[in-house]
Amino acid sequence: MNKYIAPLLIGFGVALAFGVVFSFLIPESGAPYLYAAGIGVFVAYILSNLAGNKKVPAGSDADRQQALAMRAPPGKALLIPYRQGFVAKMAGLNLALDGNEFAQLTAPKFTAITISPGRHTLAGAFGGFAGAQSKAASYEFDAPDGAVLVLRIDSRMGLLQGAVVFTPETDLAAAKAKLSGMPMAAADQGAVSGFKLRSAP
Repeated sequence: MNKYIAPLLIGFGVALAFGVVFSFLIPESGAPYLYAAGIGVFVAYILSNLAGNKKVPAGSDADRQQALAMRAPPGKALLIPYRQGFVAKMAGLNLALDGNEFAQLTAPKFTAITISPGRHTLAGAFGGFAGAQSKAASYEFDAPDGAVLVLRIDSRMGLLQGAVVFTPETDLAAAKAKLSGMPMAAADQGAVSGFKLRSAP
């Protein structure tokens, strides 16, 4: 609840400020206060959606070059998730591999981690109030030795609740062209190293 206090206070402050301004512009109408309240609610809503965002550093030049080379280190696989699209683009999507959180992405942005070959589960969930409006999602996949796996992550609006959708990219050259124009977010490689992987069914 603490993370929502600041958005609510800011929204209230914005509503109060607009209420004062509108009361001078249209002094004989009650509508200005309704307009001001609407603006305040909207600001509080947007900021609450972003309440789960973290300060994520950019990936280093070396990490970026390694990711865009599309080559996995010996005995490993390379996983490159990226976000695109307009829906919830500013809300941070928390990514976890086999239950271990390693990055947060806004859109458009990508990250990259090296993983052990085997079967994995990638999960994505929004923090803040955006998390209550969009279902968390998971994607199970096999990572062969030496594989480069690029996953596009989309946020889609629904009638009652949004959804996070993972789509594997099959054309690595086209994926590389997309990623080369995006910022890279740093990943916590240590969070996903040394996993005891589940056996593939």
